[in-house]
This record gives sequence, C-alpha cells and structure tokens, in this order.
Amino acid sequence: MRSMLIILGTAILGVLMWSPGAAYAQPVRVDTPVTVKGTVTALKHAPRGEVHGFYLDDGTEVIFPKHWGETVTQSVSVGTLVQVDGRQRIGRRGDVRVKAQVITNLDANVQVVIEEVVDIRAQITDYTYSRSGRINGLILSTGDEVRTPSRFAATIANTLPVGSSVQIIGERKIDKYGKAHIKPDTITHLDRGAVLSIP
Repeated sequence: MRSMLIILGTAILGVLMWSPGAAYAQPVRVDTPVTVKGTVTALKHAPRGEVHGFYLDDGTEVIFPKHWGETVTQSVSVGTLVQVDGRQRIGRRGDVRVKAQVITNLDANVQVVIEEVVDIRAQITDYTYSRSGRINGLILSTGDEVRTPSRFAATIANTLPVGSSVQIIGERKIDKYGKAHIKPDTITHLDRGAVLSIP
C-alpha cells in the first residue's frame, strides 16, 4: 500500500511538472519608469500601416497606442532628436521596449503627452469603495481620484487614514467613461515617510 502511494505521488508530481501550463507559463511583467534620449532612425508600423512606435539610434524600441500614431508623427519623424519618458517593458520573448508616456521633440521643444506623469502632494479627504465595500481608492484635496487595487484595502486603512498628507507619483489616465483618475506607482505618507508601492 505504501509503495502504491509513493508511485501515485510520483506520477502526480510528474504530470504537474510537465503540464502545458507549466511549460509555457508567462513571466510576471514588471514596468520600470525610464527616460531615454536619442535620434529616431525608423518608424514602427502595425500590420495595417498605422505608426505605433519608433526606433532610436541606440536600438531602443519605443511603443505607443496605434491611435496616437498620427499625433506623434506630426511632431516626430526620422532624424528627430527626442526624449521619451515612459516605462520599460519586458516582452514575452525577453525583448525590451519603452512604452511612451511623454515624447519630447528636443529639436523643436514640442511635447506629445500620451499619459500624463504626475507627482502630487495633497491630503486624503476621503476613500472610494468597491461594490463589496472595500477601499479601492483615495480622494485628494486637489480633487483628484486615485485608484488602488482592492487587495490594498487593509493596508490603506491602517497606514493612510483620512487627513494624511501624501505624495502620489503615477500616471493620470482617462477611463472608458471619460473620467480622469490617477494610477499610482507609489504613495508616500509625508509625515511618517512610509512608502507604499503599487505594482
């Protein structure tokens, strides 16, 4: 009986180790804030011809949503010296790209703001709540709304009470209903110096 249990356990372990899901599991993607500079050497086109990125002279690939292509190419072309503020993204094949948030034409001092990067200091005036009653965001004295994952509800309630002075670093986004909100990278309690990182 004992030997049969050992054989059965070994077989189950083998199936788990060789399952298709395990063989092709995707790594967790981590985006890192970066600023890169360089000269545009080529534009990147989608299959239907839309511009959705470009390459810099050091080989850096910069990407942005296809619907921004026309706006970007009005300010940036091959040969333009640019600064790109964005997030470094590791692709499924290990390729490194920069997802653009702000593209600056350094020759003409013209900016294209795709995602507004914000650094705000304010007080928390209230929380926002999910349908289940869990904290899923903050309302700031500036009127801005900060969205946070519900899994941080207890942490926020315990470390960021209403009235706290905070620094929010992140991106201002527009949701599908046209409402602006901030997706934070970090929330710093200014009195305590505690930093909450939001992945």
